[in-house]
Amino acid sequence: MTGLLWAELRRFGVRPAIRWIAAGMVLHVVVAVALTAFEADVSTLAELLTRGEISFYAMTSVFLAYVAGVLLVTGDAASGGTRALLTVEPRRGRVYWSKVAAAGLAVLPGVAAAYALLALGMYGVQARAGGLGGPPAELALALTWSGVRVLALAACAAACGAALGVLVRRWWMAVLLAAAWVLVEETVLSTMPPAPAWLVFANADGSIRGTGTLLSGDAILAVPVGHSALLLLCGTTALTLLGWVVFRYRDVR
Repeated sequence: MTGLLWAELRRFGVRPAIRWIAAGMVLHVVVAVALTAFEADVSTLAELLTRGEISFYAMTSVFLAYVAGVLLVTGDAASGGTRALLTVEPRRGRVYWSKVAAAGLAVLPGVAAAYALLALGMYGVQARAGGLGGPPAELALALTWSGVRVLALAACAAACGAALGVLVRRWWMAVLLAAAWVLVEETVLSTMPPAPAWLVFANADGSIRGTGTLLSGDAILAVPVGHSALLLLCGTTALTLLGWVVFRYRDVR
């Protein structure tokens, strides 16, 4: 299993598309920090955290981690690498779980670098403008724990991307499905209480913030981190298990 995992990680690292994804993560946060620098006197860092703007910027890296997980599986399938691997290691369960684990692990360095740049950049910009809006130590701790949750969320997103890549076989279809879900959730489902407490994107946002505030009728529903983490973990487990069942019994091209 360890040998398969390292082989998947090496294949993942040499794909040109993965380098573009990593570059996209970094470029996005650079632009976000630059835009914040022009409006540093409008909102404090504490307000950016509370309103979820930091979470919004971090979610882009999480989505790109999902895309990377999709490409890890669909790229191998399209090139015939998966079929060739099965001739060497016929146990499909080991092959599948090595791909899922590799997807979750491989995205962590890029996401960590992007979030570190985002957190340090936002903190530096607001500190220079005198707009922290709270005790520096507490804000630094909040950013750090938020980063830990971003990494965990990115690993889950990449694993889900790998599983969905197995299910649909086409990278563009997996990406469109995720984008369509986010669009439907934000425009339709989020307006139907009490649904927001169980929606994927809303709970992902809440898990990064620490506590998400979701509209439920005329009241504000606070979603604890534990609720969001459990929901997302259950969703990741269900999707990866479904991918395993399909990979085990379906013909591999």
